[in-house]
Amino acid sequence: MGSSGEMPIWLENLLSEKFFVPCSQHEGVKKNEKNILCLDCCFGFCPHCIHPHRSHRLLQIRRYVYHDVVRVEDLEKLIDMCLIQSYTTNSAKVAFLNPRTQSRPFRGSGNGCRSCDRPLQEGFLYCSVSCKVTTLHVEDEW
Repeated sequence: MGSSGEMPIWLENLLSEKFFVPCSQHEGVKKNEKNILCLDCCFGFCPHCIHPHRSHRLLQIRRYVYHDVVRVEDLEKLIDMCLIQSYTTNSAKVAFLNPRTQSRPFRGSGNGCRSCDRPLQEGFLYCSVSCKVTTLHVEDEW
């Protein structure tokens, strides 16, 4: 991550982009949901928009329990994914991009996310990429 203390633009866009919404360029086409982020152009698009980006660095966004996730293997090439709790889906480890809403506050004496207090398994400090990035950005640990 940047030594200047600023979050990379592609990461800001990854965490703020709305994925799995219809692509405005391909409204009448099947499978038109935005689920790819171009790391070089810093925006999301659908699979039908991929041609101009074929030589760029691309990151596929996936869905797990109705939330946006990325494969840990893909994102750890770009940022430090340690201490973010991961889950296994389709034989791949994934991490949530953003925190999930909680129905009730965490009251246990166990481990909770340093940013949003979501209960976590032992050994993890963050429930999502966003929670880690936000916490580290606030603490200037970039």
